[in-house]
Amino acid sequence: MFAHEYFTHTITADILKIQNYYAIIVMVIIMRTTEIYVFSAALAMALTAFTLFTALNVMAILVLFGFIMIALTLRSLDDEDKRRGSFPMLLMTGLYSAFSGNTAAFLIMYECRFRRVIQLFLPSASYAVYAAFTGERDIPQIIFRVVMLVVGAALLYLSESFICRYYDARNSVSKTVSVTALSEMYTKKLNQELVIKNFLADKNARLEERENISRSIHNSVGHSITAAIITLEAADMLFDKSPEMAREKLHTAKERIRTGLDSIRHAVRVLDSEAVSISLADFLSEINTAADEFVMDTMRKIHMDMPEKNEELYIPREHTEFLTGAFKEFLSNGVKHGNADVFLLYIAADSNHIKLTVKDNGKSDFSAENASERLREGFGLKKLRSYVEKCGGTAVFSNENGFKSAITLPFEGGQNG
Repeated sequence: MFAHEYFTHTITADILKIQNYYAIIVMVIIMRTTEIYVFSAALAMALTAFTLFTALNVMAILVLFGFIMIALTLRSLDDEDKRRGSFPMLLMTGLYSAFSGNTAAFLIMYECRFRRVIQLFLPSASYAVYAAFTGERDIPQIIFRVVMLVVGAALLYLSESFICRYYDARNSVSKTVSVTALSEMYTKKLNQELVIKNFLADKNARLEERENISRSIHNSVGHSITAAIITLEAADMLFDKSPEMAREKLHTAKERIRTGLDSIRHAVRVLDSEAVSISLADFLSEINTAADEFVMDTMRKIHMDMPEKNEELYIPREHTEFLTGAFKEFLSNGVKHGNADVFLLYIAADSNHIKLTVKDNGKSDFSAENASERLREGFGLKKLRSYVEKCGGTAVFSNENGFKSAITLPFEGGQNG
């Protein structure tokens, strides 16, 4: 009875002495919760609880247990080398086993992370050395304990391997699920971006088509309407003096309006058809026809300087229709805004570029100072410049002794497509 009270009092006093010490140990334990660390910590705690009542020195056991827990924590923090600190661990676990007074405590030496064979047989070998050192003579008992330690170390190894494989499999599944979820999210994001890109591309295509329609209609119809207006004004002035000439002018104006309507229909058909090329000769013929109509309608003069009609050089039809419309636009603007009566047309072409220049003798207030504002506000010139810049060409407008417009468009010369 006295021995039991003394022993209990001793354990209680020892525990109270190291309570602050164990507060630090608990904080260190909380730092890591990996499966290997938890397994090692559980083994150390179980062996300490099992050997506490047989320990030769309870205080030494508890202190060594604390150091072992710190060593386990530090080892778990070192992911690169699990064997680092094995020799200090060997010393602490050896002392722990010696002070325990219990054969099972030698299993703590399993935590000395040497090679696998050494790790498995270290507890039994250490016990055999300890038994020989202490002078034990019961050989069968020593052999039995050695075998039990080998079996215990093997069970620890199998348990640890099972736990590691279980957590690896669980982590692998979690990782696979995470990767799958991320892949689905990434695919969904790509699909959303693709939908947005398709929407923007479709929107840009519609805007470009609207711009092409407005430019084509303006360039194709503008000159016809202008010619019809001029003809109607002439008919109004001639109505009292010469009814026959006035009637003729009205007939001409009607034809010009009909031509404008045909131009609208033609522009729509062009936008609906596939892009092809026409020869330089056909383009120059269109320019000649447009010039003849303008001269006939307005009684103005056009001096033309054009290259030979090359049947082998082909130009994109979109370019030729644009340049024809631009030519008519320049003529109409010269009459409407500058009251010009003489025009100079110059066309040059090679296998990579075509240039159209129109100069008149009109009076215009266009200048370098107000050029940006005029081009921004003017519907016709703004549309012309927009198309030219989109094609990688240049559009230059100036006013020196008459308004001058020069447009250069690049293209790849080739056969009719």
